[in-house]
Amino acid sequence: MQRLKTFALMTAIFLVVTMQNVTIAKAYVIKIDFTGTANNIIDGDTFDVTAVNGTQYRIRLADVDASERGEAGYTEAKEYLSGLVYGKIVYLDVDDLYVWDDHGAGSRLVCVIYVNYNSTHLLNVNQALVQAVDVEKKNYDNEFNPYTWSLYIPKEQAIPEFPPATILALAAIATIMLAVLLKRKPFGERARLLRVRVRA
Repeated sequence: MQRLKTFALMTAIFLVVTMQNVTIAKAYVIKIDFTGTANNIIDGDTFDVTAVNGTQYRIRLADVDASERGEAGYTEAKEYLSGLVYGKIVYLDVDDLYVWDDHGAGSRLVCVIYVNYNSTHLLNVNQALVQAVDVEKKNYDNEFNPYTWSLYIPKEQAIPEFPPATILALAAIATIMLAVLLKRKPFGERARLLRVRVRA
């Protein structure tokens, strides 16, 4: 009976936590996969970033197409992007579909980029480029829909993405703990056995 109660309690806790996670997922609109410092602006839609762990990445702004070197608008787009991100902490939402450009075969992470705008909001860099300079918005094949972007995002709507591997690890730990709890004798039964041994 005690084991059944323990199992029921653990199941109830698991369901409550799961429902809270679903509610949180619906409440927030963007996921932040990692942060870093922007450097080495390549052009109006590509730059390098140093992640907080020291890893270097080349970033391709998702669903934004800026002019290439030698084309009209190249300098303006590059300078505007530099003014938005260079030397600043950037928050990166990486494409969950392919991660890298060229449908996963490239060397640049496809991201929507955010920077601090003020104490309460983040600025969507991709959207800012489209609105400010001659940069084309294109709905490329990735997880993002550029036609739903907002220029400013409340900071409470940006949360670190919970990696699936972490979820699986926590589920495994919970399962092991549940198995251990169910194998152990209830406290009352252990106390009764202890009294019997003392009397003997």
